Amino acid sequence: MRVIPILVTFLSLCLSIQAQTPCENGFAGEYPCDGYDLLTHYPLEAVGGGDNGNDCWGWVDEDSGREYVIFGRSDGTSFVEITDPLNPQFIATLPTVTAPSLWRDIKVIGNYAYIVSEAGMHGMQILNLEELLPLSGFPYFITATYYYAGFGNSHNVVACPETGYVYGVGTNTFNGGLHIVDVSDPSNPTLAGSFDEFYTHDAQAIVYNGPDTDYQGKEIVICFNGSAGVAIVNAENKQDVQLIKHVTYEESVYTHQGWISEDHTMVYFNDELDEQYVGNNTRTYMMNVEDLDNPEIIGYYEAETPSPDHNLYTHDGKVFASNYTSGLRVSTILEDGTIEPQGYFDTHPENDNVSFDGTWSNYPYFPSGTIAVSNFDGLFLLRSSDWIDSVGPSLEHESPVFTISPNPSSNTIQLNGKFAGCDVVIIDMGGRVVAEYSS
Repeated sequence: MRVIPILVTFLSLCLSIQAQTPCENGFAGEYPCDGYDLLTHYPLEAVGGGDNGNDCWGWVDEDSGREYVIFGRSDGTSFVEITDPLNPQFIATLPTVTAPSLWRDIKVIGNYAYIVSEAGMHGMQILNLEELLPLSGFPYFITATYYYAGFGNSHNVVACPETGYVYGVGTNTFNGGLHIVDVSDPSNPTLAGSFDEFYTHDAQAIVYNGPDTDYQGKEIVICFNGSAGVAIVNAENKQDVQLIKHVTYEESVYTHQGWISEDHTMVYFNDELDEQYVGNNTRTYMMNVEDLDNPEIIGYYEAETPSPDHNLYTHDGKVFASNYTSGLRVSTILEDGTIEPQGYFDTHPENDNVSFDGTWSNYPYFPSGTIAVSNFDGLFLLRSSDWIDSVGPSLEHESPVFTISPNPSSNTIQLNGKFAGCDVVIIDMGGRVVAEYSS
């Protein structure tokens, strides 16, 4: 119904007014910031504990719109409902299969999470996320719904939601290259193929819809291969994965991770160790992939900080980069594919040193605009300070006459006015309609 964009917009207005710690004069509490507010911060011990936090991902229940952060820790995985981002609920923990590990990584296809770790003999946990929906009140210990034992340790897991395949990378199989698993039936995950020409540290698998007509509609994997640079492969045939192009670059030390632009024309990636061994400041490389057979690195953006870079993602014309000690750094993608800084939130205010501390990853894809940022020492929930301005231009409504009545006791907002035929609409803090009344 047409009321939804209006509700989300006015919800965001209320949230920006009532944000737990707005970014003002360059700080949100103790955290340096520019354009991003702090909604909630969970210290590590408040969200499952362990020696460190690591990766994060997200899931939204399609029927209810409820939002969840999936937060990796050294000794397990935590699940936090953030439907109300000012009052998130830590509801469940999934213990590690074997030993604790610094590394744990998660991806989601549909209603299933796929979880791996560098811990020996860990394999891949598969969890039906719908099992989270009835949980509330206090954190539950849960078990995996299914399990895949085709590899032991795995540095990361890559997912292609459109095709139903996941890729273990950095495993103890296939030279640490692509270990391809068919999870179209999550209850029966099966080995589908491999690619062992390079050790792969991280990757992104997509159905390519960019301008290169030779590969449109095919499953392409962009592999970030540590000391071996970037490899672009055609994985349409899982039994015969073909290298399209291998790319290296000057001052390459350890190509860590990257993500393609939404129009599939540019890849943004980083080098985790060039700050430490070359002396560069934080760099984000920009690679044009309009011709997959001839990708071209067109340059890099170099920040003012020397902190190492880790995970980055593209969304809504921006690059969201978790850069260890300098926190979440957000850049705008310009028309020519280059990027320029847009804002930041420093989750490690102590320093911006060349050290492996602070933020590990982020998830900017929640419909509510909430951004999850995982740190070694906990979980942050953020939101753009001007999110209302990004939503506002899409408004379509019958009348601008309304009043807003927040109800803190029930974490809802009541809108009184006349839009889309409704006189009163009650929504929760995540933007979902609780009730509506018409005369």
